[in-house]
Amino acid sequence: MAWIVAAAFICLSFFSSCQKDAKILLREKKSREAAARAELAARELRDEKSAALDSYIQSVSLRERLAQLFVINLEGNEKFFFVERLDDDDAKVKDAPLIPGGYIFFSFNIAKEPEKIAAFTDSVRAFALENGEPAPFLCLDAEGGYVNRLRGVAGPLPENEWVSGNVNPKEAFSLYSLNAIQLCALGFDMNLSPVVEVQNESNQKFLDGRSFGGARQVVEYGSAAVLAYQTNKVGAVLKHFPGNNSVDPHRALPVISFSGDGFDRDVLKPFSELCALRPCGVLMSHALASVDGFGENAAAQTPASLSAFWIKETLRKKAGFEGLVFSDDIFMAALEKNGWPSERAVKAAILAGVNCILMSEKRFVNEWKIVKKLYQSDAAFKTAADDSIKRVFAFKLSAGILEWDFKARTVRPCPAKNFYAGSSLEERMERFYGAKKLNQELVEKYVQE
Repeated sequence: MAWIVAAAFICLSFFSSCQKDAKILLREKKSREAAARAELAARELRDEKSAALDSYIQSVSLRERLAQLFVINLEGNEKFFFVERLDDDDAKVKDAPLIPGGYIFFSFNIAKEPEKIAAFTDSVRAFALENGEPAPFLCLDAEGGYVNRLRGVAGPLPENEWVSGNVNPKEAFSLYSLNAIQLCALGFDMNLSPVVEVQNESNQKFLDGRSFGGARQVVEYGSAAVLAYQTNKVGAVLKHFPGNNSVDPHRALPVISFSGDGFDRDVLKPFSELCALRPCGVLMSHALASVDGFGENAAAQTPASLSAFWIKETLRKKAGFEGLVFSDDIFMAALEKNGWPSERAVKAAILAGVNCILMSEKRFVNEWKIVKKLYQSDAAFKTAADDSIKRVFAFKLSAGILEWDFKARTVRPCPAKNFYAGSSLEERMERFYGAKKLNQELVEKYVQE
């Protein structure tokens, strides 16, 4: 009798175990199916948004589309006014404003009072909306230390070398988050920062405190900066790829050569890890750069900012970067005085894979005309330009400059009232001053220690 009871118990236990296993398998199956459905729905929504974005791009004029390829400086620091007009051949509009894809603000574009800065950035967007123009994104250099256009207006932002030497990455994230909140409140969409070049003897003089240090520090603190800015609605732009030496590209052409191991360790690996965080952009250097053992290294004959080897083959394919690629200022001596005047640089940049041509000038109609001529006569150039134009508009959609109209299933310009989630200027200034106060307290704490 005992063995019968034991057998029954074993059978019952086995049956119960099978039931549990079956339930677990069923739950896992349902979970996988739900995940697959969610992934399919997300992919379908991405495809739908992509198609809607294509439709929006085609709805704007050729003048407006080609203008997206440029990021230039602007006049004044109080109220926006455009400085160039151009006829729209396809839209049959005369004397239309020529507004670039983005504006970069320098120190002379920054008023002393935060309220005036915010009013100025608002006026840029208001002009675009009132005139039916694609609104430009607004960016500046706020690296920290002496390269900080908001120095004296926003809270203190120390240089990268100080940050990596005085606070841990978590504290750095807090510091950069507070800076991002202030930038966003003032109306900026993008910060051309952080500098994520690994410091060494050859570039130490040029970087001058702008580097976080070695490869490990660059990744740790660069990650803190990227995540802080992007989390707080300010696009982060890594710079400068693939690097510099101590020759200032504003004055001359840097020439650098990496060993194979040194390139992998100090350039490719750090940039790849940071690109995995999906920063909105990477800004190229103008250096003539070569790597030992990379075959012919034709790239060594072309500045990195104009080189398909460095942009398409290395940054895109090897580092896995998917965002916007910026040239450095094409009017720097590194290009202009070394056989790359703007008309030649513009063509080379777009063909190489640059999406945003950075210019310190306030006018770009001549460069725009060069682009238009190439766009209408060179199939390879047109393909490259169309890819860049879509990338710029895709950033604007992600940044809230454009918006997805869920009901209409279309992409459209973001109404003025939605630029800051309905926040008034007073509410934005309240956030600015609150973040600035915390920013000051945080830095003072570590200075005192």
